[in-house]
Amino acid sequence: MKIFNRFVFAILLLLSLQTQAQDGSPSPYSFYGLGDTSFRGTTENLAMGGIRIYADSIHYNINNPAALPHLKFVNLNLGLANNFINMSDQSQNQWFSSHNMSYFSLGLPIGKKVGIGFGLVPVNSSGFQIFEEDELGTYTYKGDGGNSRIFLAGAYQITKELSLGLEYQYYFGFLDHENYWIPEDLYTYTKENSDVDFTGNSFKFSSLYSYQLKNQHYLNIFADYRMTAQLKAHYKSHTQLITPTPTGNDHAEILTRSDKDANIDFPASFNTGIGYGKKNQWFLGVEYNMQSMQNFRNPFFDPPYVQYENASTFRIGGFYTPQHNSITKYWKRITYRAGGYYKNTGMILYDTAITDFGITFGLSLPAIKGVSNLNIGFELGQRGKITNRLIKEQYINLHIGISLNDRWFIKRKIN
Repeated sequence: MKIFNRFVFAILLLLSLQTQAQDGSPSPYSFYGLGDTSFRGTTENLAMGGIRIYADSIHYNINNPAALPHLKFVNLNLGLANNFINMSDQSQNQWFSSHNMSYFSLGLPIGKKVGIGFGLVPVNSSGFQIFEEDELGTYTYKGDGGNSRIFLAGAYQITKELSLGLEYQYYFGFLDHENYWIPEDLYTYTKENSDVDFTGNSFKFSSLYSYQLKNQHYLNIFADYRMTAQLKAHYKSHTQLITPTPTGNDHAEILTRSDKDANIDFPASFNTGIGYGKKNQWFLGVEYNMQSMQNFRNPFFDPPYVQYENASTFRIGGFYTPQHNSITKYWKRITYRAGGYYKNTGMILYDTAITDFGITFGLSLPAIKGVSNLNIGFELGQRGKITNRLIKEQYINLHIGISLNDRWFIKRKIN
């Protein structure tokens, strides 16, 4: 099958997934900010702790536009995620799951020094339901929505070692919140509904320096900076007085309405890293990320028990391929990946900083013929802790990515 047919098939699959199988994050932490982080890298990146410094000829590294000139093939990328979360508090624990499209991208080499790429990724998501009971009644909090990003990237190989990349990002999305308290003894109760729609754009600048050493060894150094994205938001809310009826058709009376516009600043971020490896055999990299969350505010939802500080992430990871060009032994052409990360999310709830850490591992299974591959990644991690009205989340995430490669724009020499 030609890559054009694969491209059409992937587009149809993407649209089907977007309209039928997208789940919001079930985590209560997605109640805050703009939702839970959905995209942190391609499957092969995530299997190496999320590092984005590595670049090769058959994978479009979506998180690092400067890596585009390293592509030698047209690369079509599609990723899926299956997330399983165990949530625990002081009295109980329960499992939840969600299934989503992780990313879609197409990277194209243009000549020997230029690469371009575009795609779609879900950035944040929210799909929680929180119930709190006490002697007075039941509190219910529900959320749905999130935001996605369409991107267009280009990069140029300045010198043999240095490449620079630029990416335009367009954000769009919505968040719906529903909060109400049903008292034990009173007949009526109030319900608050709020809807936020927002759009905005940003730019990312990236650089990748790859210095060739002896015996096919090399050193990679990279840095990128994403500008603050100013999201233009429209907010609508209303408060209802609900009176249940014997027929089940509750009577709702509108008490208050609100309709206004505002801006939400999606904070800028900076990444840098260094890695060392041997061509087509192994690689090890470390990275540091900082996001300026300290001044982040959601003007439509800003409870006093939520504060923000600058977020930071430390990542380490790499891969090993026994023999990438082995003809007789398939398992030697498999790439084995592993890594880990520690993240201060920048969110403080009830005076407690929310942290996230995990280990990762995975495989890249090459096609029997050709340079396409199937990527599989696993994450085992924990976020939060059982204290100060918080919960602890222990999660197992399964990522599956399809990376299809082919050559385009080659003039036939024999007809």
